[in-house]
Amino acid sequence: MTEQETDAPVAVKTTGLTKVYPRGNATFEAVSRLDLTLNGGDFVAVMGASGSGKSTALHLIAGLTRPTSGEVEIEGRKISKMSDRELTIFRRRRMGIVFQSYNLIPHLTAEENILFPLRADGRRIDASTTEKLRAFWRELDIEEQLGQYPDSLSGGQQQRVALARALCADPAVLLADEPTGNLDWTSSQNVCQTLAKLNREEGRAILLVTHEPAVAVWAKRVVVLRDGRIAGDFATRDFEDAAELAARYQEIARETSGGN
Repeated sequence: MTEQETDAPVAVKTTGLTKVYPRGNATFEAVSRLDLTLNGGDFVAVMGASGSGKSTALHLIAGLTRPTSGEVEIEGRKISKMSDRELTIFRRRRMGIVFQSYNLIPHLTAEENILFPLRADGRRIDASTTEKLRAFWRELDIEEQLGQYPDSLSGGQQQRVALARALCADPAVLLADEPTGNLDWTSSQNVCQTLAKLNREEGRAILLVTHEPAVAVWAKRVVVLRDGRIAGDFATRDFEDAAELAARYQEIARETSGGN
């Protein structure tokens, strides 16, 4: 992805990001020399077929997987230079991560799940912090579910709780890996609408991995991966709906089907 002309600070930057896995007697490049930049206020959807490297790329950016080579910078800090402990603390404070499977702690209530990153970081949760968070919970329409446990919540409610947890520490960037993959159509679109609103009203930088055009169309920009490399990069403002975006995605897939 080319760096756009903007005064916004850089939230995420990858340079030559590469991840190689052994495969029998050979090796497999899941991500290959990926150069990607997200500025503050960007909302980028990463699309690609299964095995294209999109989830691996997100895990590398999140520091959940260490790269074979290349670099990831979050707010100008090179996370590959951090120890595991330093990276865990940095990720807790400056990165919000949402997964397809929600990853809520079953024996904690929704509110306890949301506050878990703050408590793990030893932060004081006073009345003003709680009131600020409650306003956000009302906006996410989960205030009535705060005392419930995850297994009593719908998929859409669990994902909104996971989203609230990811954002409670006010991170520099929100990373979302197929966040609507387990949701029905209505819940999926509600989550997308929430993400778009967060990006629009708060200038929250968001990197979202998806294979669904109906999800990607909510982003401002789409990056298409193929074989771990960027095969396409386009703005969603050029398309009226998900069907037009899907057609462009398929066009890129055809154009790059002969390899890189």
